Order: sequence, then C-alpha cells, then structure tokens
Amino acid sequence: MKPAPQKRLPVDLAVRRSYLYAWESRAILGLPCALYAGVTMVAELLLLAIFGHSSKMADYALLAAEEIFAVAFAVGVHRFVLLGEAPAGFGFFRFDRHFVQYLLMAIVLVILGIFVAMPGLMMMGAPGADADIGTRGPAALISTVVTIVAAVVISRLIMTLPAAATGDPLSTRAIWDATTGNGVRLFATMLLTILPFLAIEGVLVQFVPAAPADGAQPWPVSTAEWLITAIICLVAPVQTVVCNIMLSLCYDALVRGGGPPPR
Repeated sequence: MKPAPQKRLPVDLAVRRSYLYAWESRAILGLPCALYAGVTMVAELLLLAIFGHSSKMADYALLAAEEIFAVAFAVGVHRFVLLGEAPAGFGFFRFDRHFVQYLLMAIVLVILGIFVAMPGLMMMGAPGADADIGTRGPAALISTVVTIVAAVVISRLIMTLPAAATGDPLSTRAIWDATTGNGVRLFATMLLTILPFLAIEGVLVQFVPAAPADGAQPWPVSTAEWLITAIICLVAPVQTVVCNIMLSLCYDALVRGGGPPPR
C-alpha cells in the first residue's frame, strides 16, 4: 500500500479564508470583539488617566492582565471555529481547564523560542561585535539563520495551541508529525496573516509623541496618544480573531484532516 500523500498547506487560501471566515462570522464574533475592545480600552485609558507615564509597574500589570484576557478570547475563537461553540456575552471568554492548558502551552512556546534564538542573540551582543565589522557580519548572518529556523520550528509547534483549546488528546509528537513539510508554509501563513495588523500598528505608533530627550518623568499624555490608544484597542480584537481563526484552519487542515484540499 502506498503511503498517504503528504499534505501541503495552501498558504494563499489559508490567509484569505482567515479574513473571510472572520467577516462571514461577524454576527457571532461581533459581540465578543466589542466586549474585548471595550474592556481593554477602558483599562488602557484609565491607566493613562491615573498614572500617565509615571508607573512602569502599572504598565506591566495591565499588559499581563490583557494577555490573560486575550488567551481566554483566543480559546473561545478556537472552540467556535473547530467545535462550533458560541456562548453568549462574556461566556465566549473561556476561563476553564482549556484556558489553563492553552496558557501553559503558550508560555512553553515563548520560553522555547527564546531558548532557540538565544545563541544568535548572544553573538549579536558579544563584546566588540558592534565595533568589528568582521565579527558583526557573521554574527548577524548566524543570528538571522537561527531566528528563521526557530520561527519555522515554533510555527509547527504552535499547532499545539488549538489542540489545547479544544481538548484534543493529541501528543506534541503527533502534531509535529502531522505538520511535516509544512513548517515554512505555516510560518508564511502566519506572517502574511498578521502583516496588515503590524503595518497598521506601525503607522499608528508613529503619531505617538516620543519621550522628552532629557528623560524628564513623567511627561503629559497628548490628545494624539489618547486617540491612538483607543484605535489600537479597536484593532486588537480583530487581530486576535483573524489570527486565531488562521491557526484553527491550519490545525483543521493539517492535523484533523479537514480544511481546504491540499495542492
């Protein structure tokens, strides 16, 4: 018997379908997006109003809280796409055992990514690397290669996140085997999906006034910063929805055997 042909993720189709799926599901995902945007916007604006730029600790605490809220939202999106679940209101945000599994797996992936990329980063930061062109060139090349390899590896392992969100009893080895030959395709799909959001945020932050050159603390919050913070809070839930739909569709296509046909 011939072995089953290796699946190939259709990158362009996966990217387009992620955005289309989000648009087609707007009647269901609209309210969770609005809740996410509302909660994060109120938190961000209150933080600016109370602390301004004077408390880094408050900034870090808010960032951690937003990431936890984003994980609960991501789990809800995965379960909507893969299991058809769509609880009303804040019930869409999952704070259960799937949330815990997802959060732990995400932390492991972040640590793994840092660990894999560390050799290249250490070479780039080696003493004298900035001053010596002969050292800086090879260090930059090695760092770039290591970063790309790490990104491709993590792109395959990140398929463990939809599995954690849905409670699928699949081992990391099974997911690794199911994504064989698709590391670069997954990386390209993720990059192309998130690129428009990165571009939008990159443009917006250009209008945020920079900190005073003399390092004076705290400096006043400008009107532009208030407005841009609010806009970013509106973009963030859409980014979370589209990117997690993309992960769910890739997981369905490569691991669960559904999704668009390979080509």
